[in-house]
Amino acid sequence: MAQDITIRGNVIDSEGSPIPFATIKCLNTSLATTTSLEGTFSLQLDEPAVYKLEVAAAGFKTFYETLDVTTGSKTVRINLQKDTEQLSEVIVKSPSKISLLNQQALAISTLDFSLSQNSSQDALDILNRANGIRVRQTGGTGSDINISIQGAQGNAIRRYYDGLPLKYLASGIDINNFPVNQISRIDIYKGVTPLQVGTDALGGGIHIIPKTFYTSYIEANYQMGSFNTHKASVNLFTLNENNMFLGSNLFLNYSDNTYRIDAQDFNEETRQAEHVIEVERFNNLYRSYYADVSVGLRDKHWADALKLNLAYTNTFKEIQTGVLFNPVRPLGDVFTEDEGVSATLSYNVNLLNDKLTIVSKSNLGVYKEKVTDSTSNFYNWYGEPLTITNTIGAELFSEPSLIEIDKTIFLQRLTGIYTINDKHSLTASNLYIHQFRTGKNALIAAENDVLQFPSRLNQNFAGIEWKGSFFKNHIETVATYKNYHYAIRGTSNENAITNEFVEQDVSKNYSGGNLALKYTVSPKLFFRVSYETAYRLPEDTEVFGNNTTIRANLNLEPEQSNNYNFGTSFKSSLFKIPFSAELNGFYRKQKDRIILLASGFDLAQYFNEEEVEIKGIDGFVTFKPFKNFQLNMSATYQDVRIQSALVAADNNLIGTRVPNLPSFFANVDVGYTWEKLIHEEDQFKLNYYYNYVEKFSSIREANALQNIANFVPTQHISSLECIYSGKHEKYSIALRINNMFDDDAYDNFRVQRPGRSYSIKLRYVID
Repeated sequence: MAQDITIRGNVIDSEGSPIPFATIKCLNTSLATTTSLEGTFSLQLDEPAVYKLEVAAAGFKTFYETLDVTTGSKTVRINLQKDTEQLSEVIVKSPSKISLLNQQALAISTLDFSLSQNSSQDALDILNRANGIRVRQTGGTGSDINISIQGAQGNAIRRYYDGLPLKYLASGIDINNFPVNQISRIDIYKGVTPLQVGTDALGGGIHIIPKTFYTSYIEANYQMGSFNTHKASVNLFTLNENNMFLGSNLFLNYSDNTYRIDAQDFNEETRQAEHVIEVERFNNLYRSYYADVSVGLRDKHWADALKLNLAYTNTFKEIQTGVLFNPVRPLGDVFTEDEGVSATLSYNVNLLNDKLTIVSKSNLGVYKEKVTDSTSNFYNWYGEPLTITNTIGAELFSEPSLIEIDKTIFLQRLTGIYTINDKHSLTASNLYIHQFRTGKNALIAAENDVLQFPSRLNQNFAGIEWKGSFFKNHIETVATYKNYHYAIRGTSNENAITNEFVEQDVSKNYSGGNLALKYTVSPKLFFRVSYETAYRLPEDTEVFGNNTTIRANLNLEPEQSNNYNFGTSFKSSLFKIPFSAELNGFYRKQKDRIILLASGFDLAQYFNEEEVEIKGIDGFVTFKPFKNFQLNMSATYQDVRIQSALVAADNNLIGTRVPNLPSFFANVDVGYTWEKLIHEEDQFKLNYYYNYVEKFSSIREANALQNIANFVPTQHISSLECIYSGKHEKYSIALRINNMFDDDAYDNFRVQRPGRSYSIKLRYVID
């Protein structure tokens, strides 16, 4: 009876990073294969024997190994060494993993974080320089973020971590918390989101892919900066000869956020705002902890990878302003606390001679969120309590509040990918999300507390996707069908005076899909186009509020959108200077768009806008006139306007721009590298970053008139960074000046952001 003999394994470089598209051959046979994007491979053998493997990859020295598989299948880990003599040629001729990800039929921009491991930038700094992307924050370190991609913003842009929705994985943790040294890359989905990752993203998504280690590894990073800011992270990993591994990631973020802003003095006698003053922000501290430990194994015949991850998160954040910036009355005693534990079990295996890949990820988390707004004090911008007190409520809410919310969240994603042949494949995926939450406000009577009533949110996303290529891979297609289902139960207070609590049940089902096409003219030129009809389901924060600045709205409808994307990418030369460029266009017609609108100075609520039209273009150009110099430029124009209104009273808004979205923004990055300063393999890099944002309205344009207070002014922000790294980049030091010319910086609802600031980062690696 014939034996099933297979050689499996992964190919890595000297730093433990996977090498894609390496060629593995059994010499003196016709057997051969290539590694995947993750550096893994599987080679089915004809019979038990002794084989000599040849492993080759562009830019690396060829590797040979003799394997005896007379007694059964083998699993190997192959380490390739860089070939410096080939390196310059490889840079020109060999496509990297990142460039191949960027050249798919779906519009994906991939940011390679391996290039930023020594930098003092955070993930949002890097993300904000990508074309078509605008990242907005409500303040300094740890403040809430809003990401827009080609005009779509807020929760229409989903954020994922290692294939699961990020917001359900860790309480109080977002992209701005993760250190760059724990990220391998970030994929930006412009329009269509891949089935095996996405959920109900209406206009795109952001996917964080964490680092994967294949050898024992220790890395430590520490960064300190202005406003008493401290950031630290540690990565630990070890792997034994049986392919069992143990790893841990830890990070800390802390900042007083005491940057200076313009406010107004308040005269208690006249009870009027007076002259403009420059003051330090107070009650603005932020702190977050994260720690996880992972244990698992790899490269077994019954599992390519099995991993259990246990994580703990803790965040503390003081709140000084509501949704709108109040130049007269800051908040002085409001703060939030979040804490949680979670467990994630991941399993993937290749079956049927590697034609079928099964990937399963399950997560269970228990979280507690606290909001404290218990004082009746009023404060001035010097941090001093006024003699005037609030006789009708607290600082933020209409009554003193000490809120606790308990959440239990379960997620399960199951994906199967079947490779029909080298031209066609089918993918089926299902993601189930269950959330149960209950709570209380300890400072009000239980019978008056709407939080006493439990709420539930169930969501399910299922789909099937076909990928195919034709005409010698000149044409590539992706076609997807998706089904969206959600069921929600919650209670709202319909009358704050009589406390009329009404329980509601909502359950709905929708279908959508997408079609994408890519045409490759040559290795230097391709075009792609996609169409999608998509739904974006309301989520817990939009429906139930966030217990602080966002009120509940249980009557929200799902967003729906018809999205069109088209673009081209090409490489050429200008005056013998090589460059690469990308140009994209987008058009979206969104109905029942869910947006956050201010309700007074301090509170906001999510509403459905009846219909919104989005259109625009974005692009980038990269020049590299010589080896050590690079110039990157990107720009985005977007026109986002309300096309119809839900009620007649809002008809004056038709044709006006959606607020808090700039219509034009651009970035310029210039970098130069000096090599061999002290040692043969050290480097010194100098990078300059420029960001331009055109003036835009912070409220609905029909009501903005010409009041300067309703507009966020045009912004020019420049930053400078220098980095020195030693041999093999085992150690480095980075110095950075943010907003070096101390220009005024603003964001959502004209909230002021930090001016000039400084930071220094130290990094050390042992492997």
